Amino acid sequence: MKKLIITGLFSILFTWSFAQQDPQFSQNMYNRLYNNPGVAGSNNAICATLLYRQQWITFDGNPETFLLSVHSPFRLFNMSWGGGLNIVKDGLGNENTLFVKGSLAYRMALGTGNLGVGLTLGMLQKKIGSNWVSIDPFAQDAAIPDNGAGKTGFDMDFGVYYKTDKLYLGLSALHLPSGTLSDSYSASSTPGAVPVDFNYKIARHYYIMAGYDYDLPIDMPLTLQPSVFVKSDAASTQVDVNVNLLYNNMVWVGVSYRMQDALVPMIGFMKDGIADGVLKIGVSYDVTTSILRQYSNGSIEVMASYCFNLPDKTIVKKHKTVRFL
Repeated sequence: MKKLIITGLFSILFTWSFAQQDPQFSQNMYNRLYNNPGVAGSNNAICATLLYRQQWITFDGNPETFLLSVHSPFRLFNMSWGGGLNIVKDGLGNENTLFVKGSLAYRMALGTGNLGVGLTLGMLQKKIGSNWVSIDPFAQDAAIPDNGAGKTGFDMDFGVYYKTDKLYLGLSALHLPSGTLSDSYSASSTPGAVPVDFNYKIARHYYIMAGYDYDLPIDMPLTLQPSVFVKSDAASTQVDVNVNLLYNNMVWVGVSYRMQDALVPMIGFMKDGIADGVLKIGVSYDVTTSILRQYSNGSIEVMASYCFNLPDKTIVKKHKTVRFL
C-alpha cells in the first residue's frame, strides 16, 4: 500500500514538473543570472556561483541539481556589456536535463542605477534512462527504451534587469523557442521491433524577481533584505517571498515561504578581502508544508559564490621633452 501511495505521489509530482520544467532553487536572491540574462555584468566584477540542491531527500530518484554560473562586465566598441555562462545538470529519477547557455547583456546607466538588457543562446538536452521498474514484474512496457532515449535542441532566453545600490528588479522569459524535442528509439531488442517516438514539449517560463536592502535605523549594523521571486509557465505560478537579515555585511539569517509548498530557513556567511574578492557561502533547508510532508524530510541546498574585481589597467602616457634631448 505504501508503495502504491508513493507511486501515486510521484505521478502527481511528474505532472507538476512537466508544467514547470525548470529546476527549483530556494536561494534565488544569490542565483540571479540563471533566471535572467540581463544580470550579466551587473556586479561590476567577475562572479562565479556554485549551487547544489537535493529535493525531497527521502525519496528514491529524488530531484538533484548542480549549477555553475559565471558572469563579468567588459567594454566593446566603447560600450558597456556583460557576458555570462550557465551550466545546469538536473536529474529526476530516469529523467535528466542539461542546460549549457551563454549570455550577453548590454548595460546602460539609468537614473541612480544600471539597466541590463540580455539575451541567452545555448542548448537544452533531455534524456530518459532505461532503469525503470514495472509495477507488474511479468509485464513488459513496450515504451521503455532499452538504452535510454534523448534529444538536444536550441534554446534562447531574454531578460531585463535593473539594479541600484539598494534595489534590484528583473523580468525575463526563458525557453523562447518553446519547441518540441523529437526523436525515435528502440524500446525492445527484439528483431523487427517498432521504434517508439520520443517527444518532449519545452514550456516557456516567465520570471519576476525583486529585492531591496534597508539599513535599519538602529545602533547596530543590520540590513533587512526582503525579496520576491515569481515563476510561471502561464499554466501554473509559483511565488517565493523572502526576508533576510544581514549583520555587519558578514552573516545573514532569513526565511522564505514558497506558496503551498515549503517554509525555507536559511543562513549564510560573507567575507570580504579574500584574495581581493568577496566570498559567500549559504545553506537553506526546505521544510515541506504540502501533503508531501508525510513522506519527505524536506530539501537541502548549498550555495557558494566568489566575486573579484579586475585590476585597474591605467594607461600611462609618456612623451619626450626637448629639455632632455
